Amino acid sequence: MSSSGGINWTSIYNTPIGALLQDLNPSTFFGLIGQETTMQQSQYTSQQKQDNTQISAWTTLQSDANTVLSDLTTLGASSTYNQLSTTSSQSNVATAVDQSAQPGSYNIYVKSVAQAEIDSGSSANMTVTNPNATLTLSGGAALQGTFSIAVGGGTAVSVTMPSGGESLNALISQINTTPGMGVTASLSENSSGQYVMELQANTTGQAITYTDSPGSSGQSYGPLYYLGVVSSDGSTPGTSTLSAANVLQASSSAEVSFGTSFNSTNYVTSTSNTITNLIPGMTIKLLSTGGTTITVSPNVSSMAKSVQQFVSDWNQWASDTQNLAEAGKVVESGSGTSASYTYQSNSHQVLTSGLPMLSLNSAENVMATATNGLTSSTYQSLADIGVTLGSNGQLSLNTSTLDAALTNDPTAVQSLFTSLSSALGVGTTSGGQAANGVIANFSEGPSSTVGQAVATLNAQVSQDQSHIALLKQQLTVEENQAIKQYGQWINNVAKYSQQYSLLNALYNQNSNGSTSGG
Repeated sequence: MSSSGGINWTSIYNTPIGALLQDLNPSTFFGLIGQETTMQQSQYTSQQKQDNTQISAWTTLQSDANTVLSDLTTLGASSTYNQLSTTSSQSNVATAVDQSAQPGSYNIYVKSVAQAEIDSGSSANMTVTNPNATLTLSGGAALQGTFSIAVGGGTAVSVTMPSGGESLNALISQINTTPGMGVTASLSENSSGQYVMELQANTTGQAITYTDSPGSSGQSYGPLYYLGVVSSDGSTPGTSTLSAANVLQASSSAEVSFGTSFNSTNYVTSTSNTITNLIPGMTIKLLSTGGTTITVSPNVSSMAKSVQQFVSDWNQWASDTQNLAEAGKVVESGSGTSASYTYQSNSHQVLTSGLPMLSLNSAENVMATATNGLTSSTYQSLADIGVTLGSNGQLSLNTSTLDAALTNDPTAVQSLFTSLSSALGVGTTSGGQAANGVIANFSEGPSSTVGQAVATLNAQVSQDQSHIALLKQQLTVEENQAIKQYGQWINNVAKYSQQYSLLNALYNQNSNGSTSGG
């Protein structure tokens, strides 16, 4: 080690006193000085971590419990049991969506479905063998002009061909990209390899009408005439409404009536295949002709899902409570006279409070004794509708029993869950005052069991943070003092080490002199 400031550190380190410098380095020295403060800081940090872990556990149980209450509110609401499903015996004829129709069966007969008009051009006035080539008249001039298309009573939309002309494919694209156009154009090839344009209305039951005006190239008629979509009616071009020359499919309205056969005296017509004025509260979509029976019935499957959700959410709450707050349980081995019992502690326990388990057990007691108050009903308790509580605190569900209850007496099922919602959640006393049930007292609001526990823990965390901040400041002061003390200690060690070296040298010199003199 090199010398610095007049001190030979190598010689110092080689002395017994200097060896202390290696054993007590700055980190070790600072650690000794701030050891007590660091230990206190670690204790507060550990306590803060434990408090936050408990806050998280309480919050989990609060969320679980509130979800159960929300499920009970849903199951106590009449809207849950007013859900209906709609089926069609011949779904290829018609399908239906119920909105507010009365339950029952409805026979309907579809005589005709609404159809959209489809018109086709022809090659009578212009032959097109290449749909990408510019459309030209017999004299070689490019086809020009303006035409308009309207569907039913809709607004006519105009299309003007460019002065330089365009191909049939380009014209089709222009029609399809023109805003507000009520038709869709497409390309069709006939058996002779010639191309024509087809136009289909975008709505059913509405006729297509056209106007057609020639361009400035001396054309006698407009573009649609030359493309064979319309024929001349003998009037001045562009001044009258024209009909299609070749109607592949005429527009038609739907006709439907009640009954197993069509009732020609009393039926409904519609330009659309979506019928809303036949069965009140129901939308029917017609697909083909024929008869079908539409049945509206309670949607038991949807109702059952709400009960299944409640069972699942209850089991989550019970499982989390047992995992986070139960100290342990007695486990039975064997049966009868040979049964033995052992206690198994819960290594996952976070909360030492007995209140979560007490609230869960109290809620279980309410669930086991709840009735709907309807003495005339077969379904008085949760067990009657297929929901049973096991010894492990978990609910199980018999779906067949539940479906039967929901089909036979949904009112009894609703009343049962309304009673549970009032007993476990926020209910009212006989005097009309609000009263919290077991679960609401546990989880809802700042005055609940969870609310108070979390508030206490948050206050503790805040105090821990204040203590940690103060200890950090204290540790900084102690470190600064330690730096000063360490420097002083180094100087003393160096001084005493040099004195030791000097004395040792003198001793060795005298010792050598005495030996040689003898």
